[in-house]
Amino acid sequence: MEPEAESISDMLTHVSIKEVYETLEVYIPEEVKYCPYIGSYEQMISKAISERNIPVVRSLIWYRDSMNGRKKKIKELHTILQN
Repeated sequence: MEPEAESISDMLTHVSIKEVYETLEVYIPEEVKYCPYIGSYEQMISKAISERNIPVVRSLIWYRDSMNGRKKKIKELHTILQN
């Protein structure tokens, strides 16, 4: 099973906190790094859709969703560590 599929509490029983943080890293796709659009993710996605730039749309959506998932998992990790 991949580390991302496990819950944070399960991971903490097997690995260090540093290793948990490392599994939460999200790489930035090239299409996002060098995105020709500016603004919020929603604005950039809308602009890319209107210009039918599908690779950029996919990368922006993937990155936005991955970062939202990472934020939730980090919040869960902090909650566990505070208890």
